[in-house]
Amino acid sequence: MIEKVSVIIPTYNLENYIGRCLESVINQSYSNLEIIVVNDGSTDNTQIIAEQYLRNDSRIIVINQDNMGLSGARNTGLDVSTGDYIYLLDADDFINPNTIYKLLKIAIENKGLVIVAGDHRIVY
Repeated sequence: MIEKVSVIIPTYNLENYIGRCLESVINQSYSNLEIIVVNDGSTDNTQIIAEQYLRNDSRIIVINQDNMGLSGARNTGLDVSTGDYIYLLDADDFINPNTIYKLLKIAIENKGLVIVAGDHRIVY
């Protein structure tokens, strides 16, 4: 597989979660990723944390914008994405190391699929 997956992560005031979220994406077994963090006007340290990750991983793009809400932040990510596939991930969530690989494999094996979804777990 050589397809690029754009992972779009909208975030607003989630400094306590953005690190874990980004670590889970950076450490995916499938590495042809474009990781787009849309900082939607955060007033905490979210922007600083995201930019620290940006300095260590060239796949990361950080976009800072005035608050436009979740849909507005996702749309900003979609506007700049260059991937063959899109994965939407909330900044207070994280994914297992093989998530992108497994979903991409399903999409490729079943040509014509528009949406591929997987299970989720609630972790407190």
